[in-house]
Amino acid sequence: MDLQEWINKMKKTLQWPSLSSKFLLGITATLLLTEMAYLSGIAVVCGAPEHKDFLFCDSDRLIGVEGDYVIPEKVKESKEELSEAPPERETTAGEAKEENEALKDDAEKGTLILVNKTHPLEKNYQPEDLTAILYFAVDRSEECRFMRKEAAGAFHEMVEAARRDELSIVMTTAYRSYSFQQMLWESYVASEGEEAAARFSAKPGQSEHQTGLAVDVSAASVDYRLTDEFGKTEEGKWLAANAYRYGFILRYPKGAEDVTGYLYEPWHFRYVGKTAAALIKENDLTLEEFLIEIE
Repeated sequence: MDLQEWINKMKKTLQWPSLSSKFLLGITATLLLTEMAYLSGIAVVCGAPEHKDFLFCDSDRLIGVEGDYVIPEKVKESKEELSEAPPERETTAGEAKEENEALKDDAEKGTLILVNKTHPLEKNYQPEDLTAILYFAVDRSEECRFMRKEAAGAFHEMVEAARRDELSIVMTTAYRSYSFQQMLWESYVASEGEEAAARFSAKPGQSEHQTGLAVDVSAASVDYRLTDEFGKTEEGKWLAANAYRYGFILRYPKGAEDVTGYLYEPWHFRYVGKTAAALIKENDLTLEEFLIEIE
């Protein structure tokens, strides 16, 4: 088989007819070099060296926990291959039953609770299983460094997976009490006016943060601010693509203000469990729309 025939065969096999001949030749060269290295006992290493074992800090502020915290061994594992969306699939009757049971279980645990402007919480509502978050920006309120136990574990797993991809994500705020949210709301109203404040801040009792299932995140790339620019960072893109794997959804997506009641917030993620998160991601839904679908 001559070179041109091989290129045409590769294009057909890969179903990428637009691939250039130069690109395919590059693939061939890489495969040949890798095979030669394997046969000669030489290790082929791709990527940059791993981070040090300890959580790092920048020149201005420490990012980590109270005291030194060694990244668990599982963080040192090789990088995962992460896709941007769940693979398309045909659900069998058995799988559909498992999904329904998982959703029923999550609903009973309160994981699918809806909190918004029309579904408020009681003033004295507070989860009983609040658990400390290990990855946070230390210049934010200590009172807000908690999530419900299952959500906290999933958040740690997600942050550690991002670290394997050499991305550092931290929590800026998670659980907020009714009184804490009231203080924030009154502050925003005083500075922005109530109409403007209502587009990006929740009144006390209407904030998901009171559930212990919501978390605001940021990174050094935006100086740990909560800004729309976060969605354009590598960290923001990684979360938008992969948070569903750990049971989280981007709660306030772009263009959904009429449904959610709030402006786009690329930093605000909500834990709903892996089953619901995958379905929401796969069908491009908001939490409000998803709950209507499964009624």
